[in-house]
Amino acid sequence: MELKQGENEMDLSNAFATHPGVKAEKAEALNEDYAHAWNKDGIYYQAVADGNGRDEELNPAAFVINEVQRFIDAYSEPGMSVKEVKRMIKGAVQCANRVFVAYKKAKGDATSKTAFASFDLTAVFNETQLITAHVGDTRTYLLRENKLHQLTKDQTEAQRLCDEGKIAKEQIFTHPDRDTLTSALGVDTPKVEVREGKIKQGDILLILSDGAHKVLSPSQLQEIVLQAGNCTDTCNGIVDGANMLGGPDNISVCVTYIPNQPPSSAQMQRYAKSVPPAIFVFLKLINSVLHVLDAQNQNNEGVCSK
Repeated sequence: MELKQGENEMDLSNAFATHPGVKAEKAEALNEDYAHAWNKDGIYYQAVADGNGRDEELNPAAFVINEVQRFIDAYSEPGMSVKEVKRMIKGAVQCANRVFVAYKKAKGDATSKTAFASFDLTAVFNETQLITAHVGDTRTYLLRENKLHQLTKDQTEAQRLCDEGKIAKEQIFTHPDRDTLTSALGVDTPKVEVREGKIKQGDILLILSDGAHKVLSPSQLQEIVLQAGNCTDTCNGIVDGANMLGGPDNISVCVTYIPNQPPSSAQMQRYAKSVPPAIFVFLKLINSVLHVLDAQNQNNEGVCSK
């Protein structure tokens, strides 16, 4: 298993891991997943891709993530607005897809023609801002106040049938078309979903390939995250949990912890200004009384000790 972790100037902590899964590991098959994290101009990116059609020359999952990073690193600038970051990320994914499609056509072999990848990315910046990008059936989750929320919706045939009211939500997991993608990178016109949201102190972001989220239920994922306590243990727990349940597919995880931070000096000053002066008089009086009582207790202790 490949596991990497890091910290950064925004005090975020993150880790990512990828594992072939016990089934592929036993068969000595290639891991077609890829996970990565990086930062640029104060924006912290995490991405997972789940590829198909890997050979010795082409790894679709790594290809699309590397191309997305190449675009972002080239066009990112300090101080970009939310609208500008959203536009840049969507452009990066679309550009990566065009390069991927062109490469497949140039390569021309049978494996390349059927190569594709699901892809999810999160971008965290300005302490509270979150942007997600999504194509295929990789997923992004948010754990907030001990509850797990799925932020993306699978682009699969089973999900489409559910959206149209033809099957119940509970039937998606066992439906024969649950793995049939309706969109992916590697086709001419993928459906690239880019959305913005807010993060809070104490939030935890997860990006998972289907080798994790189709094996572990949301309640199992939530329990693993709550018990782990840090990014590395969360990654290990999800990979180990999926493998304990058979590990039928490649498993990739990205985890980001948004820290609980103490109030800044500016926040403390604003709070002090908002408190009525009478409160401070009362607090000083209480403090004086406590000092007197403490002194009396010390004297009494001295008498008793003799």
